[in-house]
Amino acid sequence: MAGTVLLFGRLKDVFGAASIALPDGVGTAAELRARLAEMNPDLAEMLRAKTVRIAVNQEMVADEAGTPVSAIDEIALLPPLSGG
Repeated sequence: MAGTVLLFGRLKDVFGAASIALPDGVGTAAELRARLAEMNPDLAEMLRAKTVRIAVNQEMVADEAGTPVSAIDEIALLPPLSGG
């Protein structure tokens, strides 16, 4: 069973979809960030700079904590907000 990663803001525009499949072999939030940076060079700097936040089951997580992710989790990527 493939998991889903929900995308918001600019990420949704760049990927051209509101969600993508959780890449195979990804087991932590940090691995997800790294894999998505590899998949989309246009977003690599933003992903590596950690301005994109990751939420697992509606809670923001820190990559450094080794937070596990799996197909049964609700995973969302939230880019920085702008506007006024």
